[in-house]
Amino acid sequence: MLNDTEIAELSKKSILISKNFDENCLTPNGYDLRIDNIMPGEYIKSNSVFFVSSYEEINMPDDVIGLLFIRSSFARKGIFGSFGVVDAGYKGNLTLSFYNALNDIKLERYTRIVQIIFERIKKPEKTYSERSGNYHGKTGINL
Repeated sequence: MLNDTEIAELSKKSILISKNFDENCLTPNGYDLRIDNIMPGEYIKSNSVFFVSSYEEINMPDDVIGLLFIRSSFARKGIFGSFGVVDAGYKGNLTLSFYNALNDIKLERYTRIVQIIFERIKKPEKTYSERSGNYHGKTGINL
């Protein structure tokens, strides 16, 4: 697992976080991704699904994957997320899916919502862009 120093050094070279990196979002062993776009909008009703795109652009090297976890402050509000692995070789913004189980809430752009941690792996035979690449290089919310 990469630590805050490694994440910062790589992100300053446009690796891991290639756009909108902010040292204030570093954690000891990860980085808090912030909200950019919100669908259906900033007011989220109870018992509803919503999507956000990451403000940060991700640029995964061929030997690193990302694991996503909802920030506990959102979990305590009844917000739950369903996330996959950010594959080695992926580049672009992330579209994240959530469910609001409790009260109506208002979300604001640039709010930290999920933590990504980075794990080194052996280089795969084919990276994300070589294997499928459906969302490679995408921006905004992609469903």
